[in-house]
Amino acid sequence: MSDWRICSPPCLEVHSGNDLSSIHFHFLISCGLHVLQMCLLFSAASLADIHPPCVLQSFVNHGAVLYKVFVVGDKHCCVERPSIKNFPSGPCDRKTIFFNSQKVSKPESNSDLTSVDEHMVDPPCPSSDAVAALVKELRAQLGMALFGVDVIINIGTHALTVIDINIFPGYEGMPQFFSSLLSHIQSVLDKHAAAGSHTTGGSSEETVGYLSTLLSVSLLPKRQQMALVFPLLLPSAPPWLVKIRVQSWLRNLR
Repeated sequence: MSDWRICSPPCLEVHSGNDLSSIHFHFLISCGLHVLQMCLLFSAASLADIHPPCVLQSFVNHGAVLYKVFVVGDKHCCVERPSIKNFPSGPCDRKTIFFNSQKVSKPESNSDLTSVDEHMVDPPCPSSDAVAALVKELRAQLGMALFGVDVIINIGTHALTVIDINIFPGYEGMPQFFSSLLSHIQSVLDKHAAAGSHTTGGSSEETVGYLSTLLSVSLLPKRQQMALVFPLLLPSAPPWLVKIRVQSWLRNLR
């Protein structure tokens, strides 16, 4: 993006051990095959602790605060979460730290990795204008209306820094999520109808009613409910097909 308020840390995709010889980062965060299993590297010698394929990303001090931006159609919200504390810049002899990113950033997280110095100045909250600009650009670039973005605020530059994009977020902590989701589905179906899509099988309002019932009676975890919803939002899914799928799921739940 051309917006100076928004950036992303340098990163490198590593496929084999030979690729590590060209790395000159001093301070890295590594994401392995299991995306939640991560580690902090503090020196070139620590590269021996990782096993490609993996992704290496420069670590940015951000005051142990992470913001999850959840996007549902034209709506979005920021949810604050705990994150990794600050570390001195530059290489050192500290041992590699392994951790599970989901456990560290849970709302109830109580980890030494998230503890902060009481004398540390709190980083500013993300600019609402910058977040809105980021969401607008990502929606256009990704061609998606349901996704999440993990952002932090660089304590040195105060830039909004994107560290991860989630194409299948859990939306934990987003207020009025399902009402926003149903509203978005309604708008998608209405656009199909306005474009002349075949609507045999019921109106968009009726289809959304079926889906609302499905989500309210389902005992499935939210992520599995979302797995049912995502295919409905594809441009190729006309309202009549959406209704058939929803009715089928309702029968399977009985």
